[in-house]
Amino acid sequence: MRTETRTETETTDRERGDDYDIRWFREGDKAGFMDLHRETFPDGTDAWFDWKFLDNPYLPETPIVVTEHDGDIVGARPNLAFQMRAGDTYHTALQSCDTMVHEDHRRQGLFSRMSERLFADYADGQPEFTFNNPNPLTTAGLAKLGCEIAGEHTTYYRVQNPAVYAGIDNSLAEATGERAARAYLGVRERRFDPPDEVSVTSHTDIPAGTLATLYRRRPPSEIHAYRDEQFFDYRFGNPNWEYTSYTATLGDRPVAGVVAGTGEKEGHTVTNVVDVLPLVGDDERDRALPAIFDRLVTDYADSDVVAVRGESVPHELLTGLGFHSDQDLPLAPVATPTRLIVSPIPPDGTWRVAGRDIREMDNWRPTFVEHNTA
Repeated sequence: MRTETRTETETTDRERGDDYDIRWFREGDKAGFMDLHRETFPDGTDAWFDWKFLDNPYLPETPIVVTEHDGDIVGARPNLAFQMRAGDTYHTALQSCDTMVHEDHRRQGLFSRMSERLFADYADGQPEFTFNNPNPLTTAGLAKLGCEIAGEHTTYYRVQNPAVYAGIDNSLAEATGERAARAYLGVRERRFDPPDEVSVTSHTDIPAGTLATLYRRRPPSEIHAYRDEQFFDYRFGNPNWEYTSYTATLGDRPVAGVVAGTGEKEGHTVTNVVDVLPLVGDDERDRALPAIFDRLVTDYADSDVVAVRGESVPHELLTGLGFHSDQDLPLAPVATPTRLIVSPIPPDGTWRVAGRDIREMDNWRPTFVEHNTA
């Protein structure tokens, strides 16, 4: 287990005259953190905690600020570290996740105080900026700290069970809607003809070396998570999701790769296309992707929803397979938008990374890889 490295320089936060101690996570805090997490969120295990925070390779410390009160952990401001790339430069960044305050200690300003501690202690070095996909409540709290909304992610959904969005509780209506959706999608698939010269292989493991090679072939210039072998080995170790990777070859050369993750959300089975490689298309990749997606939607025909984030997959391929953008009808009125909110560290620092303003959505190239819950 990696130990926390900030205890020697740590100061307490009792000058406000209360009994709250705002400090960095220590090795002995894990049990208290997990007790609070189980009270706040529906999932989370010790294996999940170890993967998400202790095994992360991008910072030597565990980037969690906690609130202690009478010996108990009553608040936590955890972060997931990423190595980001923009152009040909590399930057450490944080994504806040699983922020929580015990219900008996809310409305005490603890979220703001934990955030202030985080930003203050990271002001003189790495990481350089934050990027988050928060819920509306956390968005409001981050905005008060000076963070800004860059825009909304575009997510494409192939809804294979309409009850996921229609809120249908009646089992007969749900079954009828599912049959109608599958009939519609079946018609779309019969119009879809992937090329015969492409060979697709599915992998229950993650071929990190192959995926990293595909990434390096055409990396985007926009801000995105840097993908090397270490990244793929770490990122797809999340025990809450089951991952399958696909590679496509022309002749004997890999030209495209996709990673799909499947998990349960609110009682529904969701499959996310977590990553697509290379992120920037070319003739070979775009010839191969239809064959991968044809295989993927067949393999995950029983999932209630299949989702793709961002613009790395050609729009015409997605629409041809029955995917719809959450920015357009029919999904726009019922889909919950996913916002990207950003800030330099500290919040009064520079908003530019390699000359790119992090507040401009066009300067980002996201997939689900950069979203800590996928």
